[in-house]
Amino acid sequence: MNIIDLQARCDRVPFFRFLGVSVKEVDDKHILAHMPFTDRLMGNPVLKTYHGGVIASFMEAIASLCVLDDVNAPPAKPINLTVDYLRPGFAGTLSTRATITKKGRRMASVETVAWLEDETKPVAKALFHFLLV
Repeated sequence: MNIIDLQARCDRVPFFRFLGVSVKEVDDKHILAHMPFTDRLMGNPVLKTYHGGVIASFMEAIASLCVLDDVNAPPAKPINLTVDYLRPGFAGTLSTRATITKKGRRMASVETVAWLEDETKPVAKALFHFLLV
């Protein structure tokens, strides 16, 4: 997969457009993407932070793209997920890196990390398992 085809797929999916997903790096094992902060993604208006569900959804969306062999393949089906929220996701561009840790014929495991400005200070980390169809 290349960035142009993957971004085109994201642009066709209404939820990805709602989130404002922008793919920045792609290779066989990982995807890096960004999501800009907007008021519609806000969870706490007093602190001006992302909603936790938005963070998890962004991470899952990028993880699901990571396991595709072909940009036109049907989406992988999530089996389970674990999200650890580590610090507040204040207003700013949220970045997520999804990395395949194991991929077989029927199942794949993907680790993700989301951060704002400093990748060494993650907002959240997650582990996803997908059924490959």
